[in-house]
Amino acid sequence: MHLEAVIFDYDGTLVHLNIDFSVMRRGVEECLADYGIEPAALKELYILEMIEEARRLISEQNPSEGPSFYHKAHELVTEHEVRAAKKGKILPGVINMLKLLEKRGIKVGIITRNCNKAVKIVFPNIESFCDVFIPRDYVTRVKPHPDHLALTLKKMAIDNPAYCLMVGDHVLDIEVGKHMGMKTAGVLTGKATWQDLKEAGADFILDDATVIPGRIFKE
Repeated sequence: MHLEAVIFDYDGTLVHLNIDFSVMRRGVEECLADYGIEPAALKELYILEMIEEARRLISEQNPSEGPSFYHKAHELVTEHEVRAAKKGKILPGVINMLKLLEKRGIKVGIITRNCNKAVKIVFPNIESFCDVFIPRDYVTRVKPHPDHLALTLKKMAIDNPAYCLMVGDHVLDIEVGKHMGMKTAGVLTGKATWQDLKEAGADFILDDATVIPGRIFKE
């Protein structure tokens, strides 16, 4: 497999984090109710997208209240992420894998919907092991919006996404990779099933991300 770059999801794929997203969502929904928004109307959205859409709806009714809600909701999300990060850990073999990819001349990107503060608690020197690191703080629209991945490719000076591999443990990682014309690898961490990843269009389905060099270099 000829590749110029590998872009990794962070949460679950490279590190173990135990974020209770159901509790996080309930907190955001309670905040929504305080601003007169019915949570059920936004139940199909991911949490960050729910916050953005609610900000828009609230701002239409009261322009000054939209930013207030947005700030409070993101503070709540960050609080959950930081709490989980304090108990998080880099998965075995990840550091050696990233070093090997660098040694073999493969560019490495890491993108995440998580905040920079929480990432740095678990992986403080993450930039030392990749060419580009882009948490949600650095973009206006996070994956699965293509802007997140497009910015990563631009910063890595990758002209042809077909020579890139997107690696993640959620269907949204596969979907955004396919949308950008990249090869994709789904990782079975428990966040998505083999069938989920296959239906999303994953080219490869792996037990863990650390086997990626073996797939690339046939080792």
